[in-house]
Amino acid sequence: MIKDEIQKAVAVNLKAGKTTEVKVLRFLMSEINYAEIAKQGQLADEETVSLLQKEVKKRKEAIEMFRKGNRADLVKDEEAQLIIIGQYLPKQLSDEQLNKIVEETVQSVEDKSNIGKIIGQVMVKVKGQADGAEVAQLVRQKLQ
Repeated sequence: MIKDEIQKAVAVNLKAGKTTEVKVLRFLMSEINYAEIAKQGQLADEETVSLLQKEVKKRKEAIEMFRKGNRADLVKDEEAQLIIIGQYLPKQLSDEQLNKIVEETVQSVEDKSNIGKIIGQVMVKVKGQADGAEVAQLVRQKLQ
């Protein structure tokens, strides 16, 4: 399980004295624990991946804002956190693979007026291996 990998990584990085990694991994463990308390049970790996993707999205938004504010020091810190979190996410699909999945899904749907439904179908197929905003953009391009 992803949670177990993160717990082991906390111990390894703590012994190695890697403070940034320890900080990020402890934060992730905290978020996972809060989610498990809310659920009142263990998180499945898919749920953990979803939680990690939300954290990645937060970091990307923060990077954008820090760049606008000319805070290169904070951009660097957020980018380092992104790399650490990314180690626990499934491998992302290539643009070519994602385009193929979107194309197949769009062609298989009869009612092309419901964009949200098509995006949802694509997201089920990619199972956390692609960013939702990117999928939405590709679906809209294919439907034009």
